[in-house]
Amino acid sequence: METLGKWLQIAREARGLSLEQAEQVTRIRRRYLKALEEGNYEALPGGEAQTRGFLRRYAALLGLSPDEAIIRYDEEVHGRRPEPPAPPAAPTPATPAMPINRPHSNWLQVVAVIGLVILLLLGAWWLLSYAGWAPPPASPPEATTAPLMTLSRAAVGATAGQATPAFPVSSSGVTLTLEPTEHVWVRVTADGAVVFEGLLAPGEAPSWTAQELVVVETGNGAGLVAVVNGQSQGPLGERGQVCARAWAPTGAVDVVAPPGGG
Repeated sequence: METLGKWLQIAREARGLSLEQAEQVTRIRRRYLKALEEGNYEALPGGEAQTRGFLRRYAALLGLSPDEAIIRYDEEVHGRRPEPPAPPAAPTPATPAMPINRPHSNWLQVVAVIGLVILLLLGAWWLLSYAGWAPPPASPPEATTAPLMTLSRAAVGATAGQATPAFPVSSSGVTLTLEPTEHVWVRVTADGAVVFEGLLAPGEAPSWTAQELVVVETGNGAGLVAVVNGQSQGPLGERGQVCARAWAPTGAVDVVAPPGGG
């Protein structure tokens, strides 16, 4: 079977597309498309997550299955093959219930137990009536409940500030919403394709969704707040700081933004 890159190249040539035409449609630079067809994955920016995003988008353009492209990539690069589904387990036959043989009641034992109970009740009545026995006074509840209540509130106060929310993992990918606090330049890349590049103003809150990776770049980190899967990630950086942040469905990813130029 041909390699993943050869598979992509054959599909592109069969459609009569050049790398320049594929670049215009996918918005993936042609040198990265050529690296995919040559199997030169180390030349791609953004690491594994962005490589998978490039593969999905390029395969979709060529009329190929994006899932098949990822399977071929895992087999070629990592030597992983998808495991076939396990056969359903055979039903376990029900074990018939064993009959329980209950012994016949022994009337003599019943009478003896009843008599013993009566004697115990009579003895207790005698102690209460004639021996002057009385239970010890119960301790006041305030002596124990007040310290316990104070300790409980202190423990809650000590742990309340330590809780950190977990990253909101989503099975449908990763959704990014940007909330500018001032006029700021932004570029957003979803699964390897630039989906927005321009200025955002306060009051706007655009959103984008990606399956593999979403990357946001800005020239003023303090002027842009990122909200990922509904959870605020705070400002992207300091005032006037040029920065790039990226998220996959499982959390933040260290990513190198694609350099400018063709």
